[in-house]
Amino acid sequence: MEDRLRLGKMLVESKLLTEEQLKMAMDFQTSVGGKLGAIVVKLGFIEDHTLTAFIARQQGMPVVNLDEIVLPENLVKKLPKKLIEHHHVLPIRYHDGVLTVVTSDPYDYEAIEEIQLSVDCRVEVQLAARSQILRSISEVFARMEAGATVKEKSREQILKDLDHPAAKISKDKLLEALIPLLVAKGVITEDELARKAREL
Repeated sequence: MEDRLRLGKMLVESKLLTEEQLKMAMDFQTSVGGKLGAIVVKLGFIEDHTLTAFIARQQGMPVVNLDEIVLPENLVKKLPKKLIEHHHVLPIRYHDGVLTVVTSDPYDYEAIEEIQLSVDCRVEVQLAARSQILRSISEVFARMEAGATVKEKSREQILKDLDHPAAKISKDKLLEALIPLLVAKGVITEDELARKAREL
């Protein structure tokens, strides 16, 4: 709490917030809860990227642009989903026994401690804008759920889908592409194909 109060004072000293705005944000935090940084952004007192850049300068931390990173499923699975969604953190790298995690709030020591306890490796923290983290969390879990749905489909369902009228065009195109290839590879002759077509 003291570090967050210090963040508020630093924002006022840097003229990014007024005393009145800080008081409003802290009153909001007292009544509703939440993180001070997220509250000042939500109240429209400061832009998300401006706050992130400010914290990065104060803490000497690098800022990660999540739009430039593809997060593999096995990397995301290194942290429990519940922890990711509760603390708004994301693992972005694992190298030489060190898990790098992004957060928008390096003052959230509870989150960092929970991450450290849930993984069997050293944890390094970097910064990213809260809006980017939230969007990436949503996207990565949607992608993982879609992948799980595809894996759950039975062979029969896939074959049934191929017989669906919507898949007919692609089946015909597939045959058009395969026939010349099969003839060229000597798998079947044009005469055999013509005979099969008459039989059908």
